[in-house]
Amino acid sequence: MAAINADPEVVRYLSPPAPRPPLPGEREFIRRMTAHWELHGFGFWAVESREPASAGRLLGFAGIGHPTFMPELASQVEIGWRFAREAWGRGLATEAALAAREDAFSTHNLDALIAIIHPENVRSRRVAAKLEMAVEEHIYYPRVGREVEIWRIRRP
Repeated sequence: MAAINADPEVVRYLSPPAPRPPLPGEREFIRRMTAHWELHGFGFWAVESREPASAGRLLGFAGIGHPTFMPELASQVEIGWRFAREAWGRGLATEAALAAREDAFSTHNLDALIAIIHPENVRSRRVAAKLEMAVEEHIYYPRVGREVEIWRIRRP
């Protein structure tokens, strides 16, 4: 995860351009993800390669969780994904996000999901559209210094 988060293209729309903190930041990231699972019974899944040449290699993550990094949205459940650049363009984010959406609605009986997307992040906007989400509002996000799009889908 540290290598994925260290790639400036991967984190381009997540925070202002600056070097990411080293491994201790990743340990905190994993701690928060684990704590979310323990508290809510759901969270983000690690996505690993199943291809013979790279079997078991971490490609990224996808799943659902409360976006505590934006307090005004923390009571809602966000669907999200982040993948290594080597995994881009192969439909993996869409496939994982579709599985997360299905799990959220069928297993966890959630009524709605949001996705918080930087308006210039064309790839994430494309995934959200394939999930049948739509932009419903814009909220200023101080960490990126601009408004972000709040995409939403309600349980059918």
